[in-house]
Amino acid sequence: MIIQSRRVFIAGQFIKAQIEIEDKKIKSVLPYGKEKPDRDYGEDRIVPGFIDVHTHGAYGYSAEEGEPSGIKQWVSRLPEEGVTAFLPTTSPNPKETIIKALKSLREAKDMKMKGAEILGIHLEGPFFDEKFRGANEPDIVLPPSVEVFKEFQAVSGNTIRYITMACEHDKDFELTKYAVKNNIAVSLGHSGAKYEEAVLAVANGVTSFTHSFNAMLGLHHREPGVVGALMASNTFAEIIGDGQHVHPSVINVLFKARNNTKMVLITDSLMAKGLGKGIYEHEGRKIEIDEKGTARILGTDTIAGSSLKINRGIKLLVEEAMVSIEHALLSASLYPAQLIGADKKKGQIVSGLDADIVVMDDDYNVKQTYCLGEEMIR
Repeated sequence: MIIQSRRVFIAGQFIKAQIEIEDKKIKSVLPYGKEKPDRDYGEDRIVPGFIDVHTHGAYGYSAEEGEPSGIKQWVSRLPEEGVTAFLPTTSPNPKETIIKALKSLREAKDMKMKGAEILGIHLEGPFFDEKFRGANEPDIVLPPSVEVFKEFQAVSGNTIRYITMACEHDKDFELTKYAVKNNIAVSLGHSGAKYEEAVLAVANGVTSFTHSFNAMLGLHHREPGVVGALMASNTFAEIIGDGQHVHPSVINVLFKARNNTKMVLITDSLMAKGLGKGIYEHEGRKIEIDEKGTARILGTDTIAGSSLKINRGIKLLVEEAMVSIEHALLSASLYPAQLIGADKKKGQIVSGLDADIVVMDDDYNVKQTYCLGEEMIR
């Protein structure tokens, strides 16, 4: 199959080009009009497939539930927003619940369902700082432990690729170093680390910061905290692009402080994503989705996640946070791929990589998504 457009996102810029797809891969990237195309998308933008490395659920399904029909729905509908690959993300829970979730997610990954590809698992918690645990219950917090993590990884079938933890509680950075040695990306999050502690965590292998500004020690002129470290470092940094978790002007400041590089757009979405405004049951408690799509614990102002779609997040970055379209697209494709070590297969429109491709109009509506070369939107 050959598709083409006058605006194809290649090497960080838009050019006229056509893409030849064969055997789930990008076979060639050719000059526009060189061969007769099967699909001509005119002025619509052709961009790399989006990768969401931090999402807890959608369409009524949570990563903890383990119901095959639920995750099938999740996988099949993510391409509607341009997501071609993702890391289902566990929530901080009692150890037994996490083990159950990891087992079910491993089984789901092995099923190779049609839709967005499960690249592995993001383990968020239970290795948190108690004060910065966010909307999570205090009894789920555990100190970082190599032995506990080995148990989690064994149950997951070695599919954990990314872990969020409060590294200031990781004695001698033992778990951090163990994870890095085993090619697992470590992200500092739900953390009360002082600036120097955060910098030391980076020196010992931390390569990312989880949902920047949220559930971490903030920036103060006498104690820069985790936020100061993430703004000054050369690591990756997640950002929830819904405009509610982080004000668009602050997103703009963060992109500028980091020279627009290594920013990773995430949704941090919950099971209520795609279900609309209302009250829902999530992990034994009620959450409310407001008219802006933000999830809060019912009756409180505590944010408990989002219902964001990645394509809407890109729109917010560009139109409200004043980030360039090129850098916004990189934050949803190449940088998340690099973060989890998937950039040899995904994240760019390059010959030999997986044919994960999205077609968007100028209002960021997804017109078509190709997952491994197959059209997902009929």
